[in-house]
Amino acid sequence: MSMINIKLLSLLRITGSFIFISGGGWFVYQTYKTKYMLGQTVKTDVIDHRKKADYIYINDPQFQLLYEKKRAYDQERSTKQKLSWFPSFLKFWRSLEQSYSWQLIAMAQTGDRNDRLKAVQLLAKLKSMKDWDYQHVAQMCDARTAVGLARTEGIDLRFFLKPPYWHLSPTKEALMGNMYSLLHSLNDVKKHPCITFFLTKAFPKIQVPQARIRKDDILPLSIESLLHHSSIEDNAKDIVSLGGLPLIVNLCRHFEDDTDVTIKLVNLLANISVQDGMLHHFFVTGCIGLLAQWKQHPDIRLSVPATRALANLDMDDTPEIKFSSHLHLLHPTMRHVDLPKLDVVFIHGLLGGVFFTWRQRGHEHTSPSILQKSSSSKGGRDIGCNISDERMKEYLGDVTEFKQDEWDMLGSDFEVVLSDCPENANVEGKGPYSYSGCHPSVRQSLEDRKTFSMCWPHDWLPQDCHHLRIIGVNYDSNLSMWTNICPVESITRNLEYRSKELMKKLTQAGLGSRPIVWVAHSMGGLLVKSMLTKASKDGDEQMRGLCDNTKAVVFYSVPHRGSPLVYLTQVAQLLWWPSVEVRELRENYPALLCLHTEFLNLVEKANIEVISFAETKPTHISSLHLQLKFVPTESANPGVGEFFEIPQDHFHICKPNSRQSFLYQKLLHLIQKYLPADE
Repeated sequence: MSMINIKLLSLLRITGSFIFISGGGWFVYQTYKTKYMLGQTVKTDVIDHRKKADYIYINDPQFQLLYEKKRAYDQERSTKQKLSWFPSFLKFWRSLEQSYSWQLIAMAQTGDRNDRLKAVQLLAKLKSMKDWDYQHVAQMCDARTAVGLARTEGIDLRFFLKPPYWHLSPTKEALMGNMYSLLHSLNDVKKHPCITFFLTKAFPKIQVPQARIRKDDILPLSIESLLHHSSIEDNAKDIVSLGGLPLIVNLCRHFEDDTDVTIKLVNLLANISVQDGMLHHFFVTGCIGLLAQWKQHPDIRLSVPATRALANLDMDDTPEIKFSSHLHLLHPTMRHVDLPKLDVVFIHGLLGGVFFTWRQRGHEHTSPSILQKSSSSKGGRDIGCNISDERMKEYLGDVTEFKQDEWDMLGSDFEVVLSDCPENANVEGKGPYSYSGCHPSVRQSLEDRKTFSMCWPHDWLPQDCHHLRIIGVNYDSNLSMWTNICPVESITRNLEYRSKELMKKLTQAGLGSRPIVWVAHSMGGLLVKSMLTKASKDGDEQMRGLCDNTKAVVFYSVPHRGSPLVYLTQVAQLLWWPSVEVRELRENYPALLCLHTEFLNLVEKANIEVISFAETKPTHISSLHLQLKFVPTESANPGVGEFFEIPQDHFHICKPNSRQSFLYQKLLHLIQKYLPADE
């Protein structure tokens, strides 16, 4: 095609496009002009339904009510439409949180020690999950993570699965049969006279002798027998190997409303937890969830043993430390980032216990006592004539003056006894100089009056001192050989053997690696002196640490030179038959005097501070109808350190009436003195 033809075609295309555009514009213009002309002649709004509506007015109230309901419904629907994004956002947020929890679980299971500790801490802070989210996390947790969660403050118990078959409750007959099989198997593995004797009395259908135990008491006494067996050597390991843990869980289910039996069961689990390799067994049987629940129980007799068991099972916190059957970890009860800087160890005396000896004194003993005046008492007794500290002289002088004023008001037949205020002190005796524990004009704190402490070292000291580790020592003791004593333990109740065994258990708990303050009542003080003197001569570095790191010892009515408890009439001794512990406490017993001499030399050599309190009131022995002063003042005075006479009997000398009392404040000042300062 020639160049001319191409140009002609292009020109025709341009001309056609111009004509088409011009024609379209003319058509639009004509349409608009026609509409305008019609609008000027006809009112078009009468046919426009969108501009004006017709209304029908109805006076019936029922129609008005329907209208209001319809209007409210439309508003609610409009609001929901505006917030329709919120459920989607929540769903998205939960998915993120679920993903976050999965990441924390993975870190807790595969990370290094620091990562695991941090992951468990963050996992425990998740609070907005639903029940099924908690259950999902519980199913994903391994044993080590579960223990870490159980040892976290305020942990949600939904993090733990119920024990397998928890919904099933075996009959009492089935539990008794399983218990008999377990005890019989344990006796076959390692013969024990206590179990043999119990089997003959509790299960007559198996044994020849007739039963002397009521059927309802068989299971509780069987648990007590099992608890005793678990505290001897490594018998607890045999309980697990013979399948005892599932039975213990079933017993927990059966006795969940019986606090006394449950206390025995949680102590049984705590004894078993000391053995190596127990973490997996506790996890698969659901015991970790039970321990977490008991740890939060308000009854300290349940929470403290549960704390001990969880501490023994924790492989990430302090795996090298174990708390045996005679030790209670009173503080810290949870994982702590900061390590303790000072150990405080409490040891009770004869017939005592962690939850009895160290109770707060009851309210009936907190007020000043008014007693009948004895013939030897004087209203204006000369107190503290040998005291060199001027402030202590002033303190005791004010107390004496107050007592004299009250005595004058009452008359010569009565005297006023101030419960926690010293009646006398030696030359070294010093403050704190506070009257809030003894002067009635200074009231106790409202907090102490409202709450009663079953164990004041557990409840009070952590509030007043940080970075402490508090350990309570528990051991069995008897006044008479007539009481039930295990034949295996009858030869181990002397002071020599007890102190050696206690040294091993305390070093196993890590004692001796940091400063130590010992607090002891009665025979517990003799145990402390025996342990320290033995540790000072021991070649083992860990044992020597018990002595080298001891900073102070506090004695509450300790019979350094014996007690008149054993010197009763011959008839009473025949009826009483004093135990091994009591016979070792006779006055001026050579072994006691030798031990005390060694202790005095050690105090001077190691520069150990000593504070002692003595009882001044007799103790009522109801079984013998006697009023007896267990530890005379001369025997309670060690001859070294500060010494105070307190108007209390033997059992109440170690029970302060409040956190403001002289007994407690004196101990608190001592602990604060040896607590290393924060860096």
